Amino acid sequence: MYLILAIDEDVHADAVLYYLEKYGKKVKRFDPAFLFDEYGSVETGARRERILVDISSTSGKLIFPNGDIVSSDDIEGGYCRSFYIPKAKDCSSTANQLATAEIRSTVRGFFSLIPQSCRWINNPYTEDKVDNKIYQHQCAIAHGLDVPDTLVTNCADNVKAFYDKHNGKIIIKQLSDISLIDERHFVNENGYNDVEFKGFYTSPVNASDLASLEEYFGPGSAPVLLQEALCKKSELRVTIIGDKCFTYRIFSQENQKSKIDFRRVDELRTEKSNIPDDIREKLTSLLKFWGINFAAVDLVENTDGRIVFLEANVVGNWLWLEKDQEGSEIAQAITEVLVKES
Repeated sequence: MYLILAIDEDVHADAVLYYLEKYGKKVKRFDPAFLFDEYGSVETGARRERILVDISSTSGKLIFPNGDIVSSDDIEGGYCRSFYIPKAKDCSSTANQLATAEIRSTVRGFFSLIPQSCRWINNPYTEDKVDNKIYQHQCAIAHGLDVPDTLVTNCADNVKAFYDKHNGKIIIKQLSDISLIDERHFVNENGYNDVEFKGFYTSPVNASDLASLEEYFGPGSAPVLLQEALCKKSELRVTIIGDKCFTYRIFSQENQKSKIDFRRVDELRTEKSNIPDDIREKLTSLLKFWGINFAAVDLVENTDGRIVFLEANVVGNWLWLEKDQEGSEIAQAITEVLVKES
């Protein structure tokens, strides 16, 4: 059996499911957040899977309402797009808080029983460590990759010194993947209550920003991630699956809005491309060091010829790059890694 862990609306999971079924594989797809969901939750209770659990010290079973049985012993491969397991709300009763904690431990315990022979893209516990920009940069440097000069700090004096070091040409970017900065509740298209998750775009730091640093920073304040501003010629998205690389050039400098952060523009010109062999070898070696089989790596091709490593998205999207193609080469490559016999 093969697992796909993803939210309902994930089209990338749809693509991999399609190719796994073409291989004749038995697949179970579900969202871990709704295996149990928050205990006693009113707004999502209708979506919660009412499952039976049967777990021993060495193996486990999840028995779904439709009769599907997922046995930890039978799982050959897993494609993980989401491994979010909710916590109880602060306003929940003590009993519900405890029940939710027990449920979370049960879910995590079940996945720990999956055999080591299971081929993951990617193992969710490994992803949790790798998905950190600070850790990624130290590993990238150790593997001979060029990275931008970077500072993570919550000290105003250090911010000013970094600004002066680069003659005012620095950017601020989000260190985490996503932040809940707007707890505005709304009803989504499926009729369920939801909250809005947001992050912020990479942006330049201006001289005027330095004037109010002392008001923001202090002991215990959130640090910021600062980097030298690169002189970009273009950007490269390198999707790595095992030993295969799929490289696309993103012409981010053709639009004023996307020059610093290409995510600001939905329809940018892209084209298939290549990267030098030494860069490709360093990237594939980096993924093997991390123990993962997939990452969508963001690189910058600088005007001075440098190819600079920015980050590796361990659950990166790719279908937007293949929009003009029939089928998905990347989804096929993911499937081939999952079903490959040892």
